[in-house]
Amino acid sequence: MPRVYKWRFNVRSYEVDRFGHVNNAVYLNYLEEAATRASASVGFDNAWYEANQCMWVIREMHVRYHEPALYGDELEIRTWVSDFRRVRSHREYEIVRVHDDCRILRGRADWVFVDRTEMKPKRLLPEFEDAFQPANNPLEDLGIRIPAAKSYDTHHFVSERRAQCYEIDQLGHVNNANYLRWVEQAYFDALASVGWSIIRLQSENFVIFSLGHALEYFHEAKEGDSIKIVSWAAEKSRVRGAWIHEMYNRDTGELLARDYAAGAFLSKNGDTYRPVQMPDALTHAIVTGERT
Repeated sequence: MPRVYKWRFNVRSYEVDRFGHVNNAVYLNYLEEAATRASASVGFDNAWYEANQCMWVIREMHVRYHEPALYGDELEIRTWVSDFRRVRSHREYEIVRVHDDCRILRGRADWVFVDRTEMKPKRLLPEFEDAFQPANNPLEDLGIRIPAAKSYDTHHFVSERRAQCYEIDQLGHVNNANYLRWVEQAYFDALASVGWSIIRLQSENFVIFSLGHALEYFHEAKEGDSIKIVSWAAEKSRVRGAWIHEMYNRDTGELLARDYAAGAFLSKNGDTYRPVQMPDALTHAIVTGERT
């Protein structure tokens, strides 16, 4: 059996966004903290990694959202290692609401063990096996996939920003969760540019509920870097759709990260939601880049 670490806490007010639930990027902060605590609980805390000049960095992160978490909810994160692979390891995550054990999120990170001085992959240490007790079972399908970059021919929206000092973590680069914040802003900027602001979506009782993200990290972004984000609708079915967002260093052209974001189309009626088809006008705007 794998060693499962559990951590309970209550959702704070500042973690809830304008839609009344925990913001998607905040969940990545939760998962990072859970992984840090889990490692420390078996003897590998931040001081140990610093003394041994090594650390873990995320190569991929997959998250599947099941239910929203609200202010005050008591949550429990359960995390465990599912495998070790020479220089890499999958860590699994599950977030549940404590009072009814409702699953809020299921996630998986592909971590790479690296030498801290050279920032090159480093072979996993033998003592990790006994400490973390990986499950070594087939990986569960989370229902979120990273497709080939080639997708259908829709309008590509471009936004730009600069990596800010408050987005930098203790390792000196943009924290992983902030890429998801960039994606969210780029997405809403794209919709607003074709006439579909958040206010308009709400006035028409149309909601796009995030089903999950599959994030790939390629290169780090640092404070002051100029960032270009290219976003486009990659898939669409009757009541679901997906976007791809690619984040580049604008000056070097280097691809920093890619996100595949899946969502469901819902109509709000009071406190209830039901699946609906995306409005034709919005579909046309996203595909063509024309205001409707």
